[in-house]
Amino acid sequence: IETYQDEENGEWKFLMFDETSGAPKMPKGTMGHLWQEKPGQWNLELKDGLDDSPIEPLLSFIDNRDEVFPVQFEDFSNDNATVKRGVPVKYIETTDGKVAVTTIFDMLMAHFGVDRELGGEYPSSYDDSDQIFTPAWQEKFTGIDKSTVINFANQFATTAEKTGGKCTVIIGAGINHWYHNNLMYRGPITALMLCGCVGKNGGGLAHYVGQEKLAPISIWKTVAMAADWGSAARLQNAPTWHYIHCDQWRYEGPFAKYSSVKGDNEWTGGHAADNNARAVRMGWLPFYPQFERSSLEIVKDAEQAGAQTDEEVVQYVVDQLKERKLRFAAEDPDHPNNWPRVWFIWRGNAILASGKGHEYFLRHYLGTHSNAVADEEVSKEMLQEVVWRDEAPVGKMDLVVDINFRMDTSALYSDIVLPTAHWYEKNDINTTDMHSFIHPLSEAVAPNWEARTDWNIYKSIAKGVSQLAEKHLPEPVKDFVCIPLEHDYPDELAQPSIKDWAKGECEPIPGKTMPKMKVVVRDYKNLYNRFTSFGPDAREKGIGAHGVHWHIDDMYDETLKTHPTTQWNGDTYPSLNEVVHAINLILRFAPETNGESAYRAFTAHEKKVGLPLKDLGEGNRGITMTYEDIQRQPRRLLTSPCWSGLMNEGRAYSPFCMSVDRLVPWRTLTGRQHFYLDHEGYLAFGEHLPTYKPKADPMLYGDFVKTQQGEANSIMLNYLTPHGKWHIHSTYYDNHRMLTLSRGIEPFWINHKDADKIGVIDNDWVEVYNDHGVVVTRAVVSARIPQGVCIWYHSPERTISIPKSPLRGGRRAGGHNSLTRTRLKPVLMMGGYGQFTFHLNYWGPTGVNRDTHVMVRKLQGEPQF
Repeated sequence: IETYQDEENGEWKFLMFDETSGAPKMPKGTMGHLWQEKPGQWNLELKDGLDDSPIEPLLSFIDNRDEVFPVQFEDFSNDNATVKRGVPVKYIETTDGKVAVTTIFDMLMAHFGVDRELGGEYPSSYDDSDQIFTPAWQEKFTGIDKSTVINFANQFATTAEKTGGKCTVIIGAGINHWYHNNLMYRGPITALMLCGCVGKNGGGLAHYVGQEKLAPISIWKTVAMAADWGSAARLQNAPTWHYIHCDQWRYEGPFAKYSSVKGDNEWTGGHAADNNARAVRMGWLPFYPQFERSSLEIVKDAEQAGAQTDEEVVQYVVDQLKERKLRFAAEDPDHPNNWPRVWFIWRGNAILASGKGHEYFLRHYLGTHSNAVADEEVSKEMLQEVVWRDEAPVGKMDLVVDINFRMDTSALYSDIVLPTAHWYEKNDINTTDMHSFIHPLSEAVAPNWEARTDWNIYKSIAKGVSQLAEKHLPEPVKDFVCIPLEHDYPDELAQPSIKDWAKGECEPIPGKTMPKMKVVVRDYKNLYNRFTSFGPDAREKGIGAHGVHWHIDDMYDETLKTHPTTQWNGDTYPSLNEVVHAINLILRFAPETNGESAYRAFTAHEKKVGLPLKDLGEGNRGITMTYEDIQRQPRRLLTSPCWSGLMNEGRAYSPFCMSVDRLVPWRTLTGRQHFYLDHEGYLAFGEHLPTYKPKADPMLYGDFVKTQQGEANSIMLNYLTPHGKWHIHSTYYDNHRMLTLSRGIEPFWINHKDADKIGVIDNDWVEVYNDHGVVVTRAVVSARIPQGVCIWYHSPERTISIPKSPLRGGRRAGGHNSLTRTRLKPVLMMGGYGQFTFHLNYWGPTGVNRDTHVMVRKLQGEPQF
């Protein structure tokens, strides 16, 4: 548009059609405004970012259209068929000529089949079962009567209208475990957005994922990731890492077989491992190790080649990658140089409970027994980016160390178990998304025998490394770190279109077309000193989170007077030597627990937003908290710009109220909620609009390549592993009380009609199996389980009640994840664009396992232990 052609970040600023002027206008609040030089325009005021003129957004062109265009929409429920439906458009003049445009609302209505007399293949009524998204159409898949759906939709919308958006959808993290999890979430989110329920107390999406909200994240990540010492942390999304390193990718075919894709572009074919390799080299996702050569040695290579500055080292690496003299480890993960060798497991039962594809963990990580019989050469002929090695690695890990307070399966398989303190044997703090208080854990009794607190264990490890470094690495060394393009950084504007430098489509530019690259100094001899000290980089650079940043230099200096300190190399630092020192330091600097920090954070945020925000922190400036305070009395978190809720004056936390009440944008491309995802990858997969993609034929998932089908007295079922029934969080099933409740074993739940088909009655022993592994346990026959589905609650342990399997020649059977293999959805690997940029625990493919199918039969003979 000529009016806006000179705008900074113009291609990242989006337009609304103004009803008053009859022309497009540029509202504030987009990512283009967020990262421009001029501050104060990142807000949701309906004003033009060029001249502050008011905007009256036109929702639809239905009444003043220039023309109707037939637009093609995918129907993935019908063999990827398409339908053409009329959409109203208007023509606008651009510097390249006249262009037809429509509103997202008009596109959405056509996609959902709302007939507004625009012509095309629209449903004739709610009773039209042949057209996608009608109440009658959904009945074929859900079994829910169309009249029930119509009644529910009417009541939902009416309630939202009468209450001002007080409709809530409560949803569990189990949705994350289905292949099309992103589309499942977008269904209820779309309904909530259409009804104005987001950013309202009593409304929105209540997504329960357990102990997941780390409220004091700004100062926590500064300490946890050593940002106070200027380090660049290597942060990895776990599903990708395990999928690649324990070689589950070798057993998988093309994802297009089961993912319902359009199939008319380069992104929707091939193998998920190839997509991951592209994602790594284009800066979308991390992967470690980074290269086929040590990152310490790479810096030495660069210096020997003449590099004298950090910038020249980076350029050396870029040149080596471009000339393919150096390769990312993700491109050849089975090369011995690229294997992970040392694995520390902390606060997670990775080997069985969390590790989807357990038998592949046993084979490729540990080199021990495995009940998987799957063909490991499935992917051999289809790989384009990843190197195939004929001999699959067995036993990659040289050392597995488990920090644990119980002998679970991970501890059972570890080389070393470091016993750690239990819940009531240590001092700590905790926050959750279930309430808005900061919660203390207190040492009621000392840790048993050789057990130590988590903090002291890591402190001991740091001390051991420092002692070894005095001999082996006495001087600081330079390290080379790749960092993916990150959310809440200017990286969000890195890639307006997908171009792969490795294919010559663009130049390799760190932080633009490939990962950010940085040379950092590692001082291993002083690792212990740094671990036990709050470093000076926090004082010099400040702290922040989620796009908010503020300075703390004077607070740091004051802390040296009021907080325990430590001295080394002639300097004094706030102490982190004891865990209570660390807790109090976090409470002192976090805006969620210190009113002055909150005020400073809001002051900084106000400059970026351009609207009043300081008042949200003004009344709390005098509030402080210490560990002793929260032990004496529950203390509520303060309103913080690092989060999106408003909690002043006793208001309950509800996300995105900051956006609705104070016009702070959502952290998205447009700064608004998105019905339409404007990304080449989402367009390629047909997921730019919320849609439905069906579950594939069970035979396409690769669960039964070797396993015999149609075996007498067996049945195929969809296999689910929900959260524990007789054990959860701090109570485990392997104690007398829980075992009494659960029949002395972790039982397998099956529908009574399915059980009848294979001659199984309640409490019979069954054998459950597929290519990935086998399970032997007792059956619970129940009408509460849907037909065609079976359940084995997580997580049994290999320490108790695991019989041997006749199907596997008398080898010990497995646990709930013995029957799963991870699948990764490539669309969740996309990055470098708006909100599709990496943030630990926020972005990346999830570990999918709920599309798994198994065969079930009655155990032949008595169980053998």
